[in-house]
Amino acid sequence: MSMAVIAILAGIVIPKTGDFIKRAKAAAVVGDIVAIRDGVYNYYTDSSAYPPTGAMGEVPPALLSYLPIGFSFVKTDYSLQYNNWPVSQTIPGYPSTTGIIGITVETTDPRVGQLVQALLANWPQFQSGQNYTFIIFGL
Repeated sequence: MSMAVIAILAGIVIPKTGDFIKRAKAAAVVGDIVAIRDGVYNYYTDSSAYPPTGAMGEVPPALLSYLPIGFSFVKTDYSLQYNNWPVSQTIPGYPSTTGIIGITVETTDPRVGQLVQALLANWPQFQSGQNYTFIIFGL
């Protein structure tokens, strides 16, 4: 009888624990995105320009001094990429936009990606496979 109770409790607790871990990872991703966004804004304040795009998993050299010491774009379960896309034609509804600044998160865990999307639901965003991109400026 006590084994059945333990099995039932384990069946309830273990899936919940897994989701708590994924929620914590998603919160860490959002914290990293916010740190990059703040670094980009500070860079822009100092230089009146946005840094050039970096490769997936690489901190753009221009942002190094604007991010926390030791900040990495490669984490245990995800990688980050800063994007600076020039806009060569008018975007309907946004005629003065000349570029779009975004941050892409690449994760192999779709649940973490979905949780990050939910946490940043008010940000323009799109998904392509395992990549989740969040627009921080330009629209």
